Amino acid sequence: MAHHKVKNGKLVPAGRFQVLVDSFYVKNEPTIIRVLDGITRFFVKLRAKPVLMVLSRLMGFVLPTGEVVTTDRALSFIDAISVLDKTEITVGPCMCQKALNKRSGTYIKDLAILHGAESHKMACPEEYKDFSPDEAKRLMRQCEKEGLVPTFYSCLRSGGWMYAICNCESKICFPFRAHKSAGAVIYSGPDVVTLNREQCTGCGTCVERCHFDANALVDGASEVNLTKCYGCGLCVSTCAGQARNMVARKGYSPRYYPTDLVDGASA
Repeated sequence: MAHHKVKNGKLVPAGRFQVLVDSFYVKNEPTIIRVLDGITRFFVKLRAKPVLMVLSRLMGFVLPTGEVVTTDRALSFIDAISVLDKTEITVGPCMCQKALNKRSGTYIKDLAILHGAESHKMACPEEYKDFSPDEAKRLMRQCEKEGLVPTFYSCLRSGGWMYAICNCESKICFPFRAHKSAGAVIYSGPDVVTLNREQCTGCGTCVERCHFDANALVDGASEVNLTKCYGCGLCVSTCAGQARNMVARKGYSPRYYPTDLVDGASA
């Protein structure tokens, strides 16, 4: 099977060099995460946020950064590459949990996609296995129930280097914690939430489910800070009053999630 990347809304062959570079990174990723986690904790203790912000932006040009999407968007992507008969998916352990030796919820949840599937199997053949589209979609739904955030990751800040869909949370996941400390690691996706406050039951589930502190209860009803909404849709999927929906984000500029590819495949 050929290895692919996204370019101009289409799947095109990825070069062998790209697969080898990704494989080298994946093999060393646990060590990289541990080192960066230690550096981040050190500067957080020093309250040296400006230093972290500079480091975050510099390292972001090479190391992975992510774009948040809804579970439905992730499922549509899996359907798209299946329709195009270019399906390349493997599954393995959460790299952050593995690197930091911490466990929470589902452990085998890292979906390597397209050329990333081959690079992950090359780097860790004992840990990554081929996954069918249906298996991948079932895993995504399970992770949604657990309150995990679907995030498309890419190196070099390029959609052509997109290699994985991670199901992230904010307590162990290093990129999420680094983003909270310094920014420029995780980016908002193509959707944003809308709220009909009159339908809100005040259950507070949206506050519990949000990893970005975008929701709050005020006078017994929910309010949302749209500037903090990254568009994961977790609050929508469990809204007791069906007071929430996801809509297209105004001014959105595609980063990693291949909207053109998905729209073209569905058409």
